[in-house]
Amino acid sequence: MDASVDDLLSFKEFPLMNEASGSQSAQININSPQRSHPNLDDLDDGDGTPKAGTTSAAKGGSIFSFEYYQRFFDVDTMIVVDRIATSMIPKRAPVNYLKLNIATNPDLYGPVWIVLTLIFTIAISGNMASYLQNTGNHHWRYNFHLVSYSATAIITYALLVPSALWAFLKWSTRTTEMAIIDDEEEEEQQQQQSVGTPSLLSLVCVYGYSLAIYIPVSVLWTIQVSVFQWLLVITGTFLSGFALLTILMPAIKKSRYSILVVLAVELAHFALAAGFMLFFFHAPDVDAPVEIPPHKAVTSVVVNATMQSKNA
Repeated sequence: MDASVDDLLSFKEFPLMNEASGSQSAQININSPQRSHPNLDDLDDGDGTPKAGTTSAAKGGSIFSFEYYQRFFDVDTMIVVDRIATSMIPKRAPVNYLKLNIATNPDLYGPVWIVLTLIFTIAISGNMASYLQNTGNHHWRYNFHLVSYSATAIITYALLVPSALWAFLKWSTRTTEMAIIDDEEEEEQQQQQSVGTPSLLSLVCVYGYSLAIYIPVSVLWTIQVSVFQWLLVITGTFLSGFALLTILMPAIKKSRYSILVVLAVELAHFALAAGFMLFFFHAPDVDAPVEIPPHKAVTSVVVNATMQSKNA
């Protein structure tokens, strides 16, 4: 009990001692434990997890480090499922979905798995459709080249189309800004515009998730009914394309050529679905040539030879 009293008394006398030496030094000594250490970015908790004081620069790391790419896969199952559902259900995404949900945390986990799954789904289902089209043909063989064909088409679409859209939006949005911004409000408007303009990673993320609907559609394309296959093309394009436009519309509206962008997005989505169906699943409706039985041909030859001998 006496020790506690002594500690309390010494604690009360501590500010008086610091007042004699100067208020500035006392302030530094009192608040110094609360200041962040200058080298906290290089420290961790022992299990590889950075401390709370780490900065965003340390979180990104070098481009050649694993930590730099780790942030692109920092999502959980619920986020991935929600983004897949949003990419297939029109009007499910709110108006500011691109800015608040995608731009703040664009991921590549979902798009990578969707692209890989779609590649093998189309290749396997395409070979099943080919087998059904050649029923009774005992010389049918599995076409392994369909994997490379589908991979080339899907990866090209998932990377090239978002890149082209990002470049066009950036160019057309900048042109619009220079035409309507006054000198006094130029800096403020440019800051607002830069916040709403989607990044390339955000567009790749959105387009990657938009391909999820073609995974079940590719399985249904194995049904060899031409009308049903085209109906699947229209349905998949409408659902996925409309959901894609719903997410991208806030950014597209800022472009001077917004109508052209909308048409290009929908046409590219339709061309992808139609190309999948026509190349991998559709059987052309061509009438098989009528073959003359061999015995009839031999009979006609014999009859002609007999007629010629009689005339001679």
